[in-house]
Amino acid sequence: MSLDSLKLVELLCARLCHDLAGPVGAVATGAELLGDEDELGGEMAGEALALLASSAAAASARLRFLRLALGGAGGATQAAALRDIVVNFLGSASGGDGVTLDWADAGAGPWEAEDAKLLLNLILLARDCLPRGGRLRVQARSGGVSEVTAEGKGAVPGESTAALQAEDAEGFGPRGAQGFYAAQVAARRGQVISVRSVADSVAFRVG
Repeated sequence: MSLDSLKLVELLCARLCHDLAGPVGAVATGAELLGDEDELGGEMAGEALALLASSAAAASARLRFLRLALGGAGGATQAAALRDIVVNFLGSASGGDGVTLDWADAGAGPWEAEDAKLLLNLILLARDCLPRGGRLRVQARSGGVSEVTAEGKGAVPGESTAALQAEDAEGFGPRGAQGFYAAQVAARRGQVISVRSVADSVAFRVG
């Protein structure tokens, strides 16, 4: 493995750890609370169980999404299932700034693994452009041209967008590394990711 490849792996692992740290830490907190069940009243025990359940669901949603976006190729995924994976990921990762999904073509499919991987990477790129929440508008079909648009107050291209044109991952953080990785996924298919930015809107298109 080259040093460039090793650096990319390290940064992507850092992003994975960052995305999973919140819900996994909350699971640990809920478990600790239940461990002190002798000191908990019925209401507090119920709150601890609710924290465990919601945190475990958030961790699972992020894992399912990131496994498809960053992991090795698997089998095909039905479009409706893929849309559900995206919806659950956005809900688990909103951090109080809600991000909604507008994906009218979700009834088509199935999506081959590499097609799904590229689309989910576009969604990660677009999500990183919405620091205050907003909407992701998806226009895509398996095996064809895909476009994901981030729309919301203050939507601007971030570090991951700048990394799309980089020759290596040097000088970027975990978000930038994800952008560089997305560009490599597209290049492996003979495609490129283009960016169009206007006021409160950033669009990513692959083709």
